[in-house]
Amino acid sequence: MSELCSLPARLLRIARMASPCRVLADIGTDHAHLPVYMLQQGLCSRAFACDVNEGPLQRARVAVAHWGMDDRIETVKSDGLKSVPEEYDTLVIAGMGGDLISKILADHPPRCAEKIILQPMTKAEVLRNYLFTHGYRIRREEASSEGDRHYIILDVIRGDHGQVDGFDCHLPQNLVPSRDALDYLEKLLSSHQRRLLGLRRADSQEGEAIAFEEELCRRYRDLWTNISRRLHDETD
Repeated sequence: MSELCSLPARLLRIARMASPCRVLADIGTDHAHLPVYMLQQGLCSRAFACDVNEGPLQRARVAVAHWGMDDRIETVKSDGLKSVPEEYDTLVIAGMGGDLISKILADHPPRCAEKIILQPMTKAEVLRNYLFTHGYRIRREEASSEGDRHYIILDVIRGDHGQVDGFDCHLPQNLVPSRDALDYLEKLLSSHQRRLLGLRRADSQEGEAIAFEEELCRRYRDLWTNISRRLHDETD
């Protein structure tokens, strides 16, 4: 088939972070567009397109057949990684909450994965906390934007992350400088500034929570300034 599969910005960024690889496992695949694209682009040789629900899995089967990739993409009905053959070297779990991603990793640790790409839609701080405390290292994070929606994508491997504190779960680790990164930090800062304002207005004994939010907002501003300067230096 001469036509090529196209991806939205979020999935395109994930594809670039996941490649190159030999065998991809895409958890929560929905339409299987990510594995189709990566195979078409020569970024992997085989893939498992996995979902726990029959509806999305059927859409994946239709897409795989449409693109003529039945021989290289295997659709797998699986609750997380439970039924996925341990033949993959790269794992992608995207488009779900950070708490659910953490549960998937905890229920069936991906021991065969050399590279893990995670994209939480919510609760990124819960996911980072799980990774910090269960033997994973976040090599870098990249932000991606689609209109007014901002996403964060984590590039993860096995290994000790080193010393972390109570704020690190809320902060992108080794964030790659980009305009999308600045937009993502602005979104985080705005959210926590609103929370801080609400705590101050509550007239309650929330001193520790207020101090935490104040420090977190300061760190977001510092990180934004650092990335902004790096982008400016790169364009000079």
